[in-house]
Amino acid sequence: MKTFQYSRKFQVSAALGIVVIAGLVSGCGSTMQARKATPSGFLGDYSQLTKGAEGESLLRYVNPKVNFAKYDKILMMPVQVYAGKDSKIAKIPREDLQSLVNYLDATMREHLKADYTFVDVPGPGVMKLQLAITEARGSMVVLDVVSSIAPPGAALSALKQLATGSPSATGSVGGECQAVDSVSGERLFAAVDARVGQKYTGKFDKFNKWRASQGAFDFWAEQVQQELREHRKQGAR
Repeated sequence: MKTFQYSRKFQVSAALGIVVIAGLVSGCGSTMQARKATPSGFLGDYSQLTKGAEGESLLRYVNPKVNFAKYDKILMMPVQVYAGKDSKIAKIPREDLQSLVNYLDATMREHLKADYTFVDVPGPGVMKLQLAITEARGSMVVLDVVSSIAPPGAALSALKQLATGSPSATGSVGGECQAVDSVSGERLFAAVDARVGQKYTGKFDKFNKWRASQGAFDFWAEQVQQELREHRKQGAR
């Protein structure tokens, strides 16, 4: 019995050390991917989506028949807040939701404006982009700070991350998006993803309750930008 208890403690300590070190090493990012994402219903049809590879959205679809090189304009629809069956996002104050919507809209436009012209009407070469925030949980600021810098709190947070995939008190966000041909309505790509805040961000932003959501929005905008660039290159060959 003593041997088993010692072995168990050693395993937990080793795992705890790995989680803490991983958090420190990955400190340049304010979020990390969640273990799962539950479709909210915003996209309607999810039958085309499959599990993404490492570095991709948790669920994704890219139309293999589409030549992305022919699209040089984007009709970006207003960002929606879409509360699915189990989502608690409707309980968030309206002003906070509006702030999140504005941030996602702004960062997506900022990332895509170098490659696309934004337009207000459908037409040839126009991709209609639809985005939704399907879940959001702000960080518990005081607990987040304490569990980041105090040894007992950091240990408990690391154990929670090991068990659930999310550190304690850091916040999380879920989102869905798709692009369709603005004329035919043919789906070009779609994605479902969820991200959680990290403890060690390398930034002085711990008192921003929505830092995890904003960090996720920045990540998603860059991800969409890079994937579209790659698809356009392939279509131009």
